[in-house]
Amino acid sequence: MVQNKIVLGIDFGSTTVRILSMELKTGKVLNAIEQAYELGENGVFLSSSDNLLARQDAADYVGSMRKALEKSKIENAAQGIQMSAVSGIGIDATGSTPLPVTKDVIPLSSVDKFSKNLNAYAWMWKDHTSHSEADYITKTSAEKRPHYLDKIGGAYSSEWFWAKILHCKNVDKEVFDAAYTWLELSDYIPAVLAGITDADQVKRNVCAAGHKGLYNDTWNGFPDREFIEALDPDLLRVLNTLPKTVFSIEHNSGTLSKQWADDFGMPEGTPIVMGILDAHAGAVGSGIKEGSLVKIIGTSTCDLVLGNLHSGNSNIEGVASVATESVLPNYYGIEAGQSAVGDTLDWYITNVLKNSKSHSELTEEAQKLKVGSSGLIALDWNNGNRCILSDAMLSGLLVGQSLQTKDFEIYRALIEGTAFGARTIIEDMERQGVVINEIVNCGGITHKNPLFMQIYADIINKPMKIAAIDETVALGAALMGAHAAYMDEGKKVSYNSLQERSCEVLDKVYYPNPENVKTYTKLYTLYKKLHDAFGVKGTQIEMYPIMKDLIRIKGN
Repeated sequence: MVQNKIVLGIDFGSTTVRILSMELKTGKVLNAIEQAYELGENGVFLSSSDNLLARQDAADYVGSMRKALEKSKIENAAQGIQMSAVSGIGIDATGSTPLPVTKDVIPLSSVDKFSKNLNAYAWMWKDHTSHSEADYITKTSAEKRPHYLDKIGGAYSSEWFWAKILHCKNVDKEVFDAAYTWLELSDYIPAVLAGITDADQVKRNVCAAGHKGLYNDTWNGFPDREFIEALDPDLLRVLNTLPKTVFSIEHNSGTLSKQWADDFGMPEGTPIVMGILDAHAGAVGSGIKEGSLVKIIGTSTCDLVLGNLHSGNSNIEGVASVATESVLPNYYGIEAGQSAVGDTLDWYITNVLKNSKSHSELTEEAQKLKVGSSGLIALDWNNGNRCILSDAMLSGLLVGQSLQTKDFEIYRALIEGTAFGARTIIEDMERQGVVINEIVNCGGITHKNPLFMQIYADIINKPMKIAAIDETVALGAALMGAHAAYMDEGKKVSYNSLQERSCEVLDKVYYPNPENVKTYTKLYTLYKKLHDAFGVKGTQIEMYPIMKDLIRIKGN
């Protein structure tokens, strides 16, 4: 019976894999479990000699998923639910997180010869080692295919597919040559669950391909051979492995293999929906609709807005990218975001304060401060700038320190810096006609830190709504699984109807405080001067008054 069936949403985040179980008929969330990656530092392999490097082991992804599925099986059994009730599986993952694989879909990190070589691992989304290659791709696009840049906000990112592969070729030709192709994590995991052992049979999702891989229907798919050859003739071998067509979440990537079905008691042949990037799944799970901006706040942030496929503008400057049906059917997915938000606060506590104070302790002290009273302002570029500048070669900045500056004042200034960056993105989209009637926020910070959310409301000067459930990303993946389950039964269902059953916002809404807005508007003017002076080439801005203005605001 349909009412007894459940679906799974499997979410591969930066440091953990999460599995959410949802009742198919009602859309009720039954439980959500989490399993941390075990290898590296919090699941990430870093380099002491290169702070731009961030890699992960594909075996850690699969092993952690196995442990998470076992936990999910136990948790569901405790609620009287058997895994045989699973009728659909949705999957999301970070991106662009490409990994080199053999023809039979074995990650090179699992090959003995490359097991200790980080270049053979998954190149995590926040790996920025390919910044030079990204600049080169941007320059080559401007010269030969300027229309490519129209869909990616004017610049290719070091976080993305082609830049990472080209960098691998430039620094480790042996790994590059050993790879038959490169798979995004959001395509690799569905292939693993489906038991696909031929890389040519792996379906690619439009979300990762469109936002990170220069795929677009207006130029008939991935970049043409002439352009790729201009970048580097060796890349043609990778291009030859890419499909002509990619798929949205209205389609399935495959069905559950006998091995995975037997291992966890799930039905063989269970439909697995096409993968999607984690932030985009979070937008689905937050109930995104036309006119709303969903802000997924975590280690980084991702901002997602829908543009009408038939009347919306798909050429928008300053955003990360625009892709057809990358979030929901019949819409463009417009993606922007910041490279470090939660990561910046964690950096301050871990690396600067050496864990002598917690987030809650610093927040408690910071919330007592009057807006502007610290005399501090920060640029939110501790991991480079994703939008609107798309420049990995930028760094964080704190202005206004004195011998009296307190740790909690700096903590608040770092939060404010990320909010100023968020405002810059929103204003730039609105300038280009993107309609933003509401902002819905999701992610752990949104539930845990009221000060953070009030600062965002005051600086952006818009009400901040909060998605009711913590696990919006995994919920989005589960809604995808539900769509696949209904389609498998021959029942047509819209994503909007699935969202209406499961996606709610909290009663608590953070509204702008008019007095705070006035002061933050003055501070934002100073932020923009710093932003443009350090981030926009050729900008001539008088920097002399900035420190003095901060002191004046502090004294008011």
